[in-house]
Amino acid sequence: MREVLAIYWKEISDAMRDRRTLMMVLASSLLLVPVLLFVFSTVMSQVESQAVDRTVTAVNIKDAPSLENYILRQGYEIKTAPVDYEEKSRSKELIKPVLLVPENFELDLQSAKRVELEIAFDTSNRQAEMGLGPLRQLLAGYARERSSLDLMMRGVSPDLLQSISVKERHISRPDERRVTITAMLPMVLIMAIVMGGMFAAIDSTAGERERGSLEPLMMNPVSGFQLAIGKTAAVASVSILIVILTVSSFFPAQAVIGNEALRAEFQFGMKDALAFLIVLIPLAGALSSLQIAISLTCKSFKEANVRNQLLSLAVSFMPMFFIVNPGKEPAWLTWVPVMAQTQMMNQVLKGEAVATSSFAIAIVVALCIMTASLIFVSKKMREVVAQ
Repeated sequence: MREVLAIYWKEISDAMRDRRTLMMVLASSLLLVPVLLFVFSTVMSQVESQAVDRTVTAVNIKDAPSLENYILRQGYEIKTAPVDYEEKSRSKELIKPVLLVPENFELDLQSAKRVELEIAFDTSNRQAEMGLGPLRQLLAGYARERSSLDLMMRGVSPDLLQSISVKERHISRPDERRVTITAMLPMVLIMAIVMGGMFAAIDSTAGERERGSLEPLMMNPVSGFQLAIGKTAAVASVSILIVILTVSSFFPAQAVIGNEALRAEFQFGMKDALAFLIVLIPLAGALSSLQIAISLTCKSFKEANVRNQLLSLAVSFMPMFFIVNPGKEPAWLTWVPVMAQTQMMNQVLKGEAVATSSFAIAIVVALCIMTASLIFVSKKMREVVAQ
């Protein structure tokens, strides 16, 4: 045990002296979540500002008095679009889509001709694009009202045009939280764990092998298994530190959320934090042991870096399954590392209870990965020195 502790403290000291590891720990754990929530909050506020901004920018609205009257009755203000609206929309000076009314709009309507309204906007102008939905709804309302009036003038009930109406009934539980943008947070957390422990794993194996310091270490009276436990425990400690700091950063991060809807959606308390820690700490240990095993098969820091980047890429893509497949999740996901943890974190964010069996399965799978990696590393350690 004393030998294992000595190896552990040596690796921890080396990891903390390494500026790359230290920067990765601090940057990925303390800044990532607040920055992401701030960005999400800003984007949602921009979308909502377009929804509540009751102005319509139009060209040639004088040729459509009935449309102008309808827009004003809905509480909107009509502004005349600048002559160079196309150029201003491209340069982002104009942040609203522009309604283009054709000449003789009203006369054509009265003579029962088909008329066409256009909405002009630059697809690279995100704010203008956000205003597209409200304007479309406004024009659809005008078209419905106009059709109803035409039918009534001909003695036909407007109800015949739309005899079936569709209403939405929300059947979600009252205590269930919405998870839209925050569904990306589990993926971000897992990426932080993988990236944070990567340099420590590479430096303690391939790095030492490249520097020639692994052989003197093996001359000490320690077994390969003791070395494997000491090194894996040190890298896992770095990853677990990232987990604790990242989950802790959720609390101050709530202060940077300026959007009311996102603040209501993201209610992260102590109970949620505890569930996240139970879910993520075993995963951090499993991923750290895998990173050690992969790095030990490499002869140089550069080679180990490339292989671990591939592991990071694979792990980062796994949570995307939930984005491309939002339906009922299959039962086998509980047995797949990373995906099981993502599933459980999503349940916590929704305010749902996570089954005890899900926690137990995730911990057992993580322990199996750690055990297999430790056995591999302990055997490989002697082979590497012998080479």
